[in-house]
Amino acid sequence: MKNKKAIVIITAIFISVMFVFAACKKKGVDGAAYVTDENGVQLTDVNGEPITIIPETSVVTITDGNGNVVTNADGEAETSIYYKPQQVVVPVTNANHEAVTGPNGEILTTQIWFPSNPTTTSIETVTVTDEGGNPVTNPDGNPVTETTIISSANKSFSKTMGGTTGSDEAIAVAPASDGGIFAAVSGSSKDGLFASIADTKDIGFAICKFDAEGTLVWSKAFGAGSSVSAQDICASRDGGVIVAGQTRAKDFVSVNGSEYDAFIMKFDKDGNEVLRKSWGGTSNENFFSVAEGSDGSIYAAGFAYSQDGDVKSLAVPYGDSRAVIVKFDANGDVSKAVGVGGFGDYFTDIAVAKNGDVFAVASLNAGSTQTAYEKKGGADAGVFKFNSDLALQFGKSFGGSGRERFESITVTDDGGFVIVGASTSSDGDIGAAGIKNRGGEDAVIAKFSGSGSVLFVKSFYGNKNESFKDVAITPQGYIVAAGESESAVRDFKSIGNKGGKDAFVICYDSNGNLQNAGKGFGGSGNDVALAVCVMSNGQVIIAGRSASTDEDLKDKIPASDTKNSVAFITTVLF
Repeated sequence: MKNKKAIVIITAIFISVMFVFAACKKKGVDGAAYVTDENGVQLTDVNGEPITIIPETSVVTITDGNGNVVTNADGEAETSIYYKPQQVVVPVTNANHEAVTGPNGEILTTQIWFPSNPTTTSIETVTVTDEGGNPVTNPDGNPVTETTIISSANKSFSKTMGGTTGSDEAIAVAPASDGGIFAAVSGSSKDGLFASIADTKDIGFAICKFDAEGTLVWSKAFGAGSSVSAQDICASRDGGVIVAGQTRAKDFVSVNGSEYDAFIMKFDKDGNEVLRKSWGGTSNENFFSVAEGSDGSIYAAGFAYSQDGDVKSLAVPYGDSRAVIVKFDANGDVSKAVGVGGFGDYFTDIAVAKNGDVFAVASLNAGSTQTAYEKKGGADAGVFKFNSDLALQFGKSFGGSGRERFESITVTDDGGFVIVGASTSSDGDIGAAGIKNRGGEDAVIAKFSGSGSVLFVKSFYGNKNESFKDVAITPQGYIVAAGESESAVRDFKSIGNKGGKDAFVICYDSNGNLQNAGKGFGGSGNDVALAVCVMSNGQVIIAGRSASTDEDLKDKIPASDTKNSVAFITTVLF
């Protein structure tokens, strides 16, 4: 493992940091608890002031095995206090308790849990045992039980998915409303997760539901006589999950002609299919992204090359194409479709704000027939805002004279949006932010206001190729971006590289300030994070593909043969 020593030195302190109450129960002002390290030493901020936190607590009444309230000798109900899991930001320090700074001199911070491990608490019935661990019985010989408070750490997890006969990848993850996780796995394997579609051809996909601790709750695999490719998922407000993609399999959906049509599907919380609809014409259509509106409507975005069928209303000239967004109602019927751009342009991702505004990021190619947006380089990002009825509010290109490849977008609570991807430019919108390309592709993140003004642009780079693939927002408003890297120097010095491509994830605050040294995931093969999501408790999940069998992928089943990839999903603890 390259740069392992550097990682240990720089992160030794904050990895071991935990919130504890000192034995003497020292408190700060107004009931705040001092934050200490594992040795009980108070942690201080960059000004030398003690870091404190006001714990969030809850009082629970203890009951016995029959549900009766347990009382003390005075007849008062017995209660217990437990600490709710919460996160706080502390500065990253080295072994000498000195603040660690980023590439621009900014002080790095990290988020850690109070208590040291996030906990879930429940009231459960347990068997009473003696000091030797033997069950205590009553006069009738039956085990004595009591109902008590059980508090256990939310487990971090890391697992692979898919099969062993092909190449598989986790293309999207989304937090479920019940605290679980949805994942979409695309692949060519015909065993393992895809065993039920072993008699189908080409690529298939599976939708999986995990609980908060990574245990598989259910999975459904889909294949057909031709390729069926899922491209994205989003959790629905009723507890289910929505899928978007493309296929030309007539035994999967009703396909117009012999080329690819886009499709959407929806499943309820138990994995039952409740909706399946196609959209397209006799040429090629694809949905790369899907999002849900507050009224249950479904927005799917991608491209369209057809002039007939469902695409006819867009009046796309023959031989041309459009980046498209299609709005479906809750029943899957088309409400409206809009197209922008020209030949070779397509929407890469879409997001819906709480007020119903629709934001999208597109790839605008230099050879496109479109003339509405300035062409700045080999490929530019296009950023767009629509209202809930898909009336265009604004659209603009973003980039430099090189090539920009922005693949993900998310909305922020302040009405703006963030896009992430990769860039080879040092001029234009990239250079205006003071960014210089360092060779190959650099990972780039940009935040915009709700009116389309650029608020910040930041790059994260090494000496090889890096790119962000996905982005999400934490409950505290931090921006988490994940992707792939081949580097072990510059910004990746503390993350390191285990071989080939590594998946990585980093965190910024809402103003674009780097919040930690970042985390890497992988082994000696190629590993890529394609998706990231944040759970309601703040836990970060990344997913993607791996061709490694060592380091972070050691002893995982199914395992890669180092040529074909397996899908992975893992928690990331900053």
